[in-house]
Amino acid sequence: MSNKELFITTYLNKIAEKFNINTDKAFEIFSMAAILDKTFDEIFADVLIKGSDDGGIDGISFDEQDGFYVMEVFQCKNSKGLKQNQLEKLKHDFDEVFLKGRRDKPNTEGLIPKLDEYISITKKGYRIEHHLNFIFNGEILDVKNAYNKDLFNSYNDPVNRFLIFDSNELDKRIENLIKSERKRKEVKFTFNAEKSNISPKEPQALISFSILNVKAVNFRMKAVEICNLVDLEIKTNGSEDKLFSENIRGFLGYNKTNRKIKDTLYNPDESIYFPFLNNGITILCDEMQIPSNPQAGQYIIPVSNPVIVNGLQTTKVIYDVYTTEKTKLDGVDITVRLYEAKNPELINKITEATNTQTSINFKDKISNKDFQKYVKMLFENKGVAYISKRGEIFTNQLSKEMHESVTSEKVIKFWYATYYENPEIAKNSISRVLEEVFDATNQENPLTRLFDGDKNSPVYLQLFNSYLIMKFVADKKMSRLQIDDFLEYSDEILSYGIYKYIMANQLIFSHDNIEKGYNNAIFIIRKNVDDEKRKREGMGETYSHSSYFKSSQCRIDYNTDANISESYDLIEKLLV
Repeated sequence: MSNKELFITTYLNKIAEKFNINTDKAFEIFSMAAILDKTFDEIFADVLIKGSDDGGIDGISFDEQDGFYVMEVFQCKNSKGLKQNQLEKLKHDFDEVFLKGRRDKPNTEGLIPKLDEYISITKKGYRIEHHLNFIFNGEILDVKNAYNKDLFNSYNDPVNRFLIFDSNELDKRIENLIKSERKRKEVKFTFNAEKSNISPKEPQALISFSILNVKAVNFRMKAVEICNLVDLEIKTNGSEDKLFSENIRGFLGYNKTNRKIKDTLYNPDESIYFPFLNNGITILCDEMQIPSNPQAGQYIIPVSNPVIVNGLQTTKVIYDVYTTEKTKLDGVDITVRLYEAKNPELINKITEATNTQTSINFKDKISNKDFQKYVKMLFENKGVAYISKRGEIFTNQLSKEMHESVTSEKVIKFWYATYYENPEIAKNSISRVLEEVFDATNQENPLTRLFDGDKNSPVYLQLFNSYLIMKFVADKKMSRLQIDDFLEYSDEILSYGIYKYIMANQLIFSHDNIEKGYNNAIFIIRKNVDDEKRKREGMGETYSHSSYFKSSQCRIDYNTDANISESYDLIEKLLV
């Protein structure tokens, strides 16, 4: 047995034991956790399709992006060989249930909550980008299953977002996640600035200046050079992740803006104007040498440890073109702003200032904030793996030992739903939640006094109490779905209700008290759901669990029934 097989098999056995499931189901959890970088507990609770009526789909995750959603759809097979009928079935079942909206398709009862979510997002006017992922525990190049290669070549279609992952790719994904936690190996790169073609006597190439201890240089260069930098980063550190480690957003896929960038690069009549049509790239580095004169006719700029802080979308699209049809980059230039800056506070300010679009992926940005180390310490003292950085599900000792594990973004989300009393926002927009917490660690706002990293902040215990409530709600859900189908949609408002019950009665956050709060809250929510259904039916409208629990109406209804008044001095109350 190879190290890769031993690694995967060991995890499958641990996961199977933890959740009392077979290894085939464990492979589904393992695979989706590796692709989505979520804990096994979260995959089991939120992504995995429950029951046998899964419509041929094992898991679905909706990831809110910059003005649209990415829908990750999974089919996972713990087998060595690909089968054409299984690949076809994934495509067909997805088309029937989600694209055509067939609620009556046989054996799809487990997909209905995900379909409701899909419909709710669509009705709000958001575009959903679908990624279909077929994962199998074999190898594409396998002499014993020679048809794997043929089927892979026929069905793997990144352009149309149908991807096939074998165990090698899965292992590579996990290795890259683990590497992202390691210290970056030094990267030395030399940029070649293009000379001016306007002033042949004085062929300037650079605009250089310094302010205090920060040096800056602006220039134009060949687009292919940024691809050479990406190649060097991958060669040196195993992946491109650390090249973008200070970037606020991850790659947004081929949304409208990125499709336009790609279309421009593929059009020779437009690509020549690329520096005029694109805002360029902003790069920070530890050290750079600015030339005062050309060297052999070239203006070269050696740098160490460059990091792209703005222009990730542009870089990703250019690199995609580079790897598929490199000649499309012939004659294409880009503009670069390069800064030598070592002050972390200044780096944050430059990063934020150069990213003027809506900031959406703040998980990485808050992972190193001071408050996180105290939260992690508290959780781990309680025997819970608190995952705040990419790859930690495979490196955190508690996680590897199959202790309870939770990501920081989920804990913060439920703190926002409970202590911060915004369950509908927590359900609707994790990006808004994380953005507000990120802002609280960098600038003056009401939450700064909670998230400023003070070791005496009350927020650490608040976050743990929020986790206790969230965990109780998730555990109860599995056994009560047949009784109250709305439980598939109501985690946030239910957690809010439990929190308000405990605080109103001045109780401690014990299991028994959380259960009392749960029974009180579920009674109120059940009544409100019935009332809302009758009201909608009376107006000739269709009721939707997903839409109701994403609206502020569900909180207003709950407060009315529970006789809860809104807090005027919420922050002051949380600081006590």
